[in-house]
Amino acid sequence: MIAAIALLAVACNKNQSAVKKLDGTWTATEYKVSDDGVTVDWLAEGFINSVTMSFEACKLKDDEFCNVTTTINTDFGDATEADIYRVSNDGTTLEVKDDLSSTTINSSEIVDLSGSYLELKQTDDDGVVTVIKMEK
Repeated sequence: MIAAIALLAVACNKNQSAVKKLDGTWTATEYKVSDDGVTVDWLAEGFINSVTMSFEACKLKDDEFCNVTTTINTDFGDATEADIYRVSNDGTTLEVKDDLSSTTINSSEIVDLSGSYLELKQTDDDGVVTVIKMEK
């Protein structure tokens, strides 16, 4: 029983540690989409001008979410979306959904998260892989 409690505490600490590292505004340096063996960096090709994600730090507890705002700038203007997020799986998964009542959760693998570098990887149901590299 003590070992199970200790394991749970370590997992929660890793998730909370990732939330603390995410706190702040991140700007994409790469936004690569791979489909059918073809990879395109949407930033480098000019499909999008910029992507920012602003994560709000909070005290993460079971089933609690924090606020995140994503802004994508294109030649047609800005698209800003306010969502909620949490970190799970010992700090290796970022889960985002529209609001608390939403049942759809978009999950991304946290490939790397340091003080000023973030790399996310998401694979959709069709096998399309999106890798976003960001800096604070």
